[in-house]
Amino acid sequence: MAPPPAKRRKVQIQYRDNKRKKPYKAHKKQFLESGQRGFLATCNSNEWDCVKECYNILNQYADVLYGADEGEIKPNGKKDEKGHDSNAVIEEEGSTDDGNDIADDLQKQIKATKEKVKRRFQVVETGVSNCVFIKTVLENPVPLAIHIIEDIAKTKKQASRYLTRLIPVQAVCSVSKEGIVKAAARICDKYFQTEPTTFSIVYNKSYKHNIDRENLIKELATLIHAKNADHKVDLKHPKKTFFIQLLKNLCCLSIVDNYVRYKKYNLIELARAEECPDNTDTEVKDDKEAANDGEVVEAKNAEKVEEKIVYKDKKRLAETEGSNAKKAIKIAADS
Repeated sequence: MAPPPAKRRKVQIQYRDNKRKKPYKAHKKQFLESGQRGFLATCNSNEWDCVKECYNILNQYADVLYGADEGEIKPNGKKDEKGHDSNAVIEEEGSTDDGNDIADDLQKQIKATKEKVKRRFQVVETGVSNCVFIKTVLENPVPLAIHIIEDIAKTKKQASRYLTRLIPVQAVCSVSKEGIVKAAARICDKYFQTEPTTFSIVYNKSYKHNIDRENLIKELATLIHAKNADHKVDLKHPKKTFFIQLLKNLCCLSIVDNYVRYKKYNLIELARAEECPDNTDTEVKDDKEAANDGEVVEAKNAEKVEEKIVYKDKKRLAETEGSNAKKAIKIAADS
């Protein structure tokens, strides 16, 4: 005996709803690890919008420098000239309609899809609010960051709304004095075994750590002078800046050019700035300003000395006049 129409309709609706429902799979988050490299981005709020802007800017300028990322790079595979993976090409050449079974082809496809792929840029968790890290497969992220900074400084076009600073990171290590010095020694060879230059060390931290700031800066300075003793410290307009950012349990290190000149790599302030003067011009201006300040200080000191001398002379005259008046009063009283 068939069920009533109302009950049959209810069963059909339940079957349709169950068929439409899809199992929810939680997104696996990736976290910042030592040994990675990439870009440290800061924002005031809306981290996800900041991540989108990072992807857009980095991909836009990376396509100009390195070409479009047509295919995905696999850990044990290389891309050919057309952008295809070499492993996939070998599998496609080896698979023929006569030699392989359909089940074997399906298994190969499943294995290929399950392999982890490496993207050019991938966001990872830092554990710090309003601080985003974009890891990259590029060997050195500094040229890309400099290209972005110079283009924004030249065109004066604001490329971001939520993204404020974009700083390249060449090394990520543990938050310890020994680990920081060891990682710094690896990246200092390329930048400081050259002609004499000016440098500064920028130390920032997001959490309280047991690292002595002054001792760490002294050790890094001695490390840099060991590469070339003629390097000089310049805190106003250094040509190279050793950037240190302490996060929750990891430390980001990098050596960047013209950090102060380019508004500390602040993209918004860089787009609003009128001009980015050269370091030579700023050094000459600073010398002239210092000389003028010195002359002004000397003139003021001379004026103060003259005022003191005049005051002392007036005081002596008043004292002598007072003593003479007293003597005259005594003589008049005696007479």
